[in-house]
Amino acid sequence: MNSYHEYQQAYNAQKKQNSKHQEKLIGFLKSLGVIAGAAIILFIILSSFMFTVGEREQIVITQFEEIVRVIVDEDSYDAISAELKQNPRFADVKIQKGRGLFFKLPLIQQVKRFPNQLLTYDTKTEEVFTLDKKTIMLDNYAQWRISNPALFMVSIGNISQANQRIDEFIYSKMREEIGKIDAYTLVADKDYVFDMLQNVESYLNSQMESMGITIMDVRIKRTEYPDATKPSIYEQMRSERQAVATQYRADGQKQARTITAEAQRKATVIEAQAYEQAQKIRGEGDAEALQIYAEAYNTDPEFFSFWETLKTYSSVIDEDTTIIIDSDSPFAEYLFGE
Repeated sequence: MNSYHEYQQAYNAQKKQNSKHQEKLIGFLKSLGVIAGAAIILFIILSSFMFTVGEREQIVITQFEEIVRVIVDEDSYDAISAELKQNPRFADVKIQKGRGLFFKLPLIQQVKRFPNQLLTYDTKTEEVFTLDKKTIMLDNYAQWRISNPALFMVSIGNISQANQRIDEFIYSKMREEIGKIDAYTLVADKDYVFDMLQNVESYLNSQMESMGITIMDVRIKRTEYPDATKPSIYEQMRSERQAVATQYRADGQKQARTITAEAQRKATVIEAQAYEQAQKIRGEGDAEALQIYAEAYNTDPEFFSFWETLKTYSSVIDEDTTIIIDSDSPFAEYLFGE
């Protein structure tokens, strides 16, 4: 009995001790919860005073829906500052540059974030009509960036709306430009299409610059004929190519005839000049020979007569020649050795 009583007392003492430990643990957890709650509240309060600007962001801070501050990167700072200062609507807007941690007034000031990197908008495929009444399925894309976040926010507001406006302007100008040319030019003439897209890009920038948007590039991703019109289009393209090939052949033959005639003309001129030069040289040679003959005759007339006679013999007499001549003839003077 005494042992049971002692055991009961030991159990109650242990229970009291455990209860004290639990109370201490609960108290500690309550204190920890209070500290954590205070830290969270402090973080929320500090967060309402601070914000960060990333490398790919540009910030617009509004106060009661009015723009009070703009934060941009260093590369864009000068251009955006000059543009906003010229606009009376943004005369009181503060412009900052940089990245990292910034401060704002809690609750009454809101942070609007916009990307500063290049954005790509892939337009929807739409039908356009060419000058020769052909239907073309056209698919484009445009690369653009937000060049002025303040203008962008008050003019458009978000990326989705910007893409929609870009789409409207692109197809408006594209339909106008494509309506001036035939289908073959659009599909095959790359130089013309490049110049046309430059015109479209310039038009887009003229329309969207005041909205804080700069169009960097516009390209046609795909041009395709509707299935129903493909056979007739291909036949027309084949006929046009054959006509071009025929023209090339005609031009080549014409050029060949021109080259041949020019070569013959030059050859005739060269032959005439050569003949003239040959006659001149021959005349000079004959004159020189006559001079030599005259000098030889004056030096020894008898020998010159003898030499000329021998030359005459060699030119008119051979083994089969029979000559009947008077022995007193001067021509026979050397034949009979007299």
